[in-house]
Amino acid sequence: MTPDVYLAAKGRPLGERGFSMIELMVVVSIIIILTTAAVIGFRGNKRAYAAEDEAQKILSFFREAHQRALAQRQAQRITIDRANNLIRLADMGMLPGGDEVIINRGVLNAEVTLERPTVGGNPLTLPNAPYNYPSANFDINGTLDIYFLADGSVTNTAGYASSSPAPISFTLFFSPTPGTAPSPEQPTGNLIRAVTLFGPTASAKVWRFDTNRFIWEVN
Repeated sequence: MTPDVYLAAKGRPLGERGFSMIELMVVVSIIIILTTAAVIGFRGNKRAYAAEDEAQKILSFFREAHQRALAQRQAQRITIDRANNLIRLADMGMLPGGDEVIINRGVLNAEVTLERPTVGGNPLTLPNAPYNYPSANFDINGTLDIYFLADGSVTNTAGYASSSPAPISFTLFFSPTPGTAPSPEQPTGNLIRAVTLFGPTASAKVWRFDTNRFIWEVN
């Protein structure tokens, strides 16, 4: 008995035999290919926005520290640890005796470097004046401590230890770690971001590098 005769004998129309194994395999293969392409594209887009995400994360920590310092009338410390890809916010005097307490912490993306990048063999230009603050000064261990004071200003470790702390202003850079750009064809220059912090008022801004200059992003 041929397959057609067998199906007819079972009461099933000849036009309703269903999919063959080969047809199913072709459909599954197409689905796998499309899914793989979507995942690769998503990873590329995620990497493209990694520096932006890190800049916004740092900005969020800065604003939280500033608001807490004013509200609590107590110094807050931000620690950026490049070696371990961590950022921490600590209140410097919530407990008797001035013991610090960790308020918030976050993990930094290892695919984003906070080193000042070079473009064309030269250190990347700073944002235009009056926002051309010097690069942040990390210590030999790759750590940066920033103190947000109760008067609304920002200083460093030396300033915090002083009876008359001097405000500090600086620039942080965010760029893809070498080898993690979305594709060889996509330039990494336009993926660079910067955050400037103005010491006297703790005003912070995020900047986007565009071809040859930084442009302030409304944030």
